[in-house]
Amino acid sequence: MMKFIYDSLETVKKLKHPTKKDFINLTIAIFVAILVAWAYFIAADTVFNGLYKRFYSVMQ
Repeated sequence: MMKFIYDSLETVKKLKHPTKKDFINLTIAIFVAILVAWAYFIAADTVFNGLYKRFYSVMQ
């Protein structure tokens, strides 16, 4: 058990911590991904809503 703990501590010491630039780039990437997903869902909702309304009006 102690060997596992010491190995884990050695692994933690070898970790590379992100820099300020890495944090900024990751934050920008996340915001861009959110905006792209937002635009996709708005477009898909608009298209499917229009198709549903057209189908409903034809079926009446």
